[in-house]
Amino acid sequence: MPETEPSASATPTLPAGEHPASLIDEFSAEMALVPEGIFLMGSDGESADAHEGPPHEVYTDAVYMDVYETTNDLYQACVEAGACQPPPLTSGYQDDPEFANYPAVNITWTMANEYCAWRGGRLPTEAEWEKAARWDPLTGSVRTYPWGDEPPDARYANTASADIGGTMPVGSYERGKSAVGLYDMAGNVWEWVSDSYAFGYYVDSPGINPSGPAEDTGQRVLRGGSFGDDDSYARTTARAGVGPEWAGASGVRCAREP
Repeated sequence: MPETEPSASATPTLPAGEHPASLIDEFSAEMALVPEGIFLMGSDGESADAHEGPPHEVYTDAVYMDVYETTNDLYQACVEAGACQPPPLTSGYQDDPEFANYPAVNITWTMANEYCAWRGGRLPTEAEWEKAARWDPLTGSVRTYPWGDEPPDARYANTASADIGGTMPVGSYERGKSAVGLYDMAGNVWEWVSDSYAFGYYVDSPGINPSGPAEDTGQRVLRGGSFGDDDSYARTTARAGVGPEWAGASGVRCAREP
């Protein structure tokens, strides 16, 4: 079944120039604006899992999100500042200058939360993350993948089909950017969001700034897939739920208020 197009009300109403399109924070991390507005969240397409539906319109406020996944260099700075814990499963690359621009990996949800707080921000909500990955603010339309509807290959993302077998430096896939200018929203490493995970949450999800189930379910949401995952996880609506202390091919991207 094809994706349902959002209604005309999805056209963003943000006045031009109210917020800068991008900023550089105190730690030299580049962030891009995801404007306020309505977008279509979720999917009931043929490739979608049951927990990705039903598709529903969601409004979120404007938010800034990191243009790149958090690098080893940035995460190591948090460790050295005493605000972050070293990854529990070290690859040996976290403090290696040769891998400074690669994404930090083996990051738990708790660690991701602490890191974003150190940056003066927070983890994005699941709705904010999906909006940043799939929504085109110029047209109000949504995309199957961050770059469009063409399936992943080595031009767009570091997924299993690219057959690289490990992470790539952040920002390696210019053609894989989302419409708001974020890199690696598909592949490379999984990205944590703030929400607790519940299988059927979308059925009763609120339509304005949803932030996940009201009660802690004991699991958290991961988005975007990784270098080791098949292309189905590169879809902008794909979601996974795991325990907050899971540490695998998992990284972090932060958000902050305008």
